[in-house]
Order: sequence, then structure tokens, then C-alpha cells
Amino acid sequence: MALSSTLGKLTVPLMRDYSMAATYIAEGKAFHVHNPTLLTAVTGQTSHALTLATIYCGNRGGKAMVPLWARFSQSGSVGGGRIQYGIEIADVDQYTSGTALTVDALNHIAAGGSQVVAAHTATIPAFTAGNNFNVGAGEIFQTVSTVGENVVTDLFPFAGFCIVKPGGALYIYTNAATTGPTWQYDVAWAEIEVS
Repeated sequence: MALSSTLGKLTVPLMRDYSMAATYIAEGKAFHVHNPTLLTAVTGQTSHALTLATIYCGNRGGKAMVPLWARFSQSGSVGGGRIQYGIEIADVDQYTSGTALTVDALNHIAAGGSQVVAAHTATIPAFTAGNNFNVGAGEIFQTVSTVGENVVTDLFPFAGFCIVKPGGALYIYTNAATTGPTWQYDVAWAEIEVS
């Protein structure tokens, strides 16, 4: 039973002691995808194109998808110049094909599976006008450490900063001018009921 407090005649649920992400994980509502083969990097593009997302997550069910993190660590080969990234949300999922990824529950005991379909270096058709919007973008220096992978870069500004509605999709783009950047990655989200 959830704790609550009464302010006048209005019942207000009390805030929990732990973060939103930890709550979703503990409740079995959080899922993630990562490199399908350990230490085999996924490659971004040599230029930005709406039809070539590095990571795709399509919300196929009736719940809201709440992005929690997108952790990318450059590995393998040096990108061709500064690496640019962009994060877009589409109101209508336009995915057609791609390399399917295994979606896992973050707490490893969640009942039921995820409603999100994920792929990397997906091929998607061009967006229609007004269908998508940019929720984040930036640049990362292209050098790969000779000792190992670069510092992990979290592409989302904070957990739960946006929502992908049922039937929509999340697209993460990465590109560098002459050589596409190569990544180890982990993308996580929660799936919550909508009213």
C-alpha cells in the first residue's frame, strides 16, 4: 500500500526516497538494449541522414516509453572528425527494417516483456513534416583512447526528460565526417501506463 498524506481534502502520494529510474527498475518497468555481441562496436554514419539512425527504439504497445539513459562509449576506430549526435522523437514510428536487438529487463526478474522493438543502424523512411522533433544534440571529440574506450557519454540531459507515446519512436543519430564513429552503448527506458 502506497503511503500518502492529506493536505486539506486532497490525498497526495508521498515522494519515495530513491530516484525515478531506481523506482522503475525495482518495479520491473525498466528495460534496456546494448551491443548484441560483447566488445563488437556498432558504427554510426559518415553524415547525418534521417533514414540512418544509429539506434532505434519503437514503442509498439499501449504504454508510454520514458527514456532513462543513453550511455555511449566510443570504441574501435577513431571517428572522421568531431562526432555529432542527435536525438529525435517521432510521433508516428516509421521503422521498416534493421538489425534486431534483444531487449532485457533491468531488474532481470520483471514479469512480462517489453513492448519496445529496438534495432541499430536501422533503415527508416524519410520523416513526414511535423512528425518528429529534436530533443537533444551535440558534439563529441573523435579520439579513441589507446588504453581502452573513451569516457562514457550520457546523451540524455536527465532521466525521464521526455516521453515517447504509444505508436511513436526514439531515434539516436551519430555521425562523423569521413569515418563513422564506433560505439559500445546501453540505452534504457521505462514503460508506464498512460491514462
